[in-house]
Amino acid sequence: MSERRPGFFSRAWAVCAKDAAQELRRRVAIASIFFFAATALALVSYAVGPFGLPPEARSRLDASLLWVILFFSAATSLPRAFVREEETGTGLGLRKVAPGVVVLAGKALFNFLLFLAIAVLSVPAFSVLLEWQVRSPAGLAAVVLLGGWGLSIVSTFLSALVARAGQRNVLFLVVSFPLLVPLLLPAIAATIQASEGAVDGTPLRVLAAYDGAATCAAYLLAAVAWED
Repeated sequence: MSERRPGFFSRAWAVCAKDAAQELRRRVAIASIFFFAATALALVSYAVGPFGLPPEARSRLDASLLWVILFFSAATSLPRAFVREEETGTGLGLRKVAPGVVVLAGKALFNFLLFLAIAVLSVPAFSVLLEWQVRSPAGLAAVVLLGGWGLSIVSTFLSALVARAGQRNVLFLVVSFPLLVPLLLPAIAATIQASEGAVDGTPLRVLAAYDGAATCAAYLLAAVAWED
């Protein structure tokens, strides 16, 4: 009787757990992500927080700054999902044990969890340091979840795409900008609405549509980006 192979989600979770174990062993890299977020928060709070602009003049600015902090904090780690495999020489072995779509799903899940950890620490600190009031916490949570998944899946896919390129950092920045702007703009708009009151649903639907399209595209192109 042939041995039953693990399912898609169990193998994807195994890849996610592998990445988590690797990152936890590299505590300096993890610490640098949160140190960057803390430094950015401190500088922003000094410039536009209680010592700068009054609260009534900061609604749109606060929403934009929050996503700038989240994006650049995540960008210090998320794009390394597949690059790390090539640098450590484990990419070939990973290709043999799991198809590209499984590897991409596991790494995207790890990046999403890492983004949520960044957001869990950054958003409350941002709210306290900048005296930022959110009238719809549930709306803000929905924005962070939808925006975080889109950011994670696109960054993970692009990491697979540029992992073996010579100027991978420059290539990632050039390719990611036009792909992530359509995600960040509705995320900022929905964050503004969450801070001022209830989110009307339109930017959330845009984010959900973006996430669905990005997930489908990554699923269909995973083998081309990683295995070939």
